[in-house]
Amino acid sequence: MRISKSMAKDKENQKRLAKEWYERNKELTKERARQWALDNPEKRHAIHRKNREKDLENHNARNREWNKNNKDKRSSYEGKRRATILQRTPKWDSGAHLIIAKYQLAAMLSQASGIQHHVDHIIPLQGKKVSGLHTFANLRVIPGSDNSKKSNKFPI
Repeated sequence: MRISKSMAKDKENQKRLAKEWYERNKELTKERARQWALDNPEKRHAIHRKNREKDLENHNARNREWNKNNKDKRSSYEGKRRATILQRTPKWDSGAHLIIAKYQLAAMLSQASGIQHHVDHIIPLQGKKVSGLHTFANLRVIPGSDNSKKSNKFPI
């Protein structure tokens, strides 16, 4: 189907009118979008996940670029993480030497399956609702994609 000149002009006019309306009602549009996001958290997360998966290579490239350009911030985040683990490792934990086994298991599973595995804190070290300890009992080995989805959350 060919688009006639009049149809093309009509589409251009519609775009122009929509842009003008948005400029006049920017705050209203933002408030409606914010309210929809609050009312539909599951849909919002599903849309975000879908778009991220669709554009995963660009997402990863942006992350690599950010890490390259922000070495000082990245180093700071990693240092904070190491300090948190040290602070959250109790002296009384008799299974502390077994923690290394969890990390070795994750490495072996990653190598054997070709799927990246992570050591996950079941109860996160720095959760919003609850914070756990860096102990053998609070660790598990799961696929990296599941660990990324879980993030720093603990379902209560």
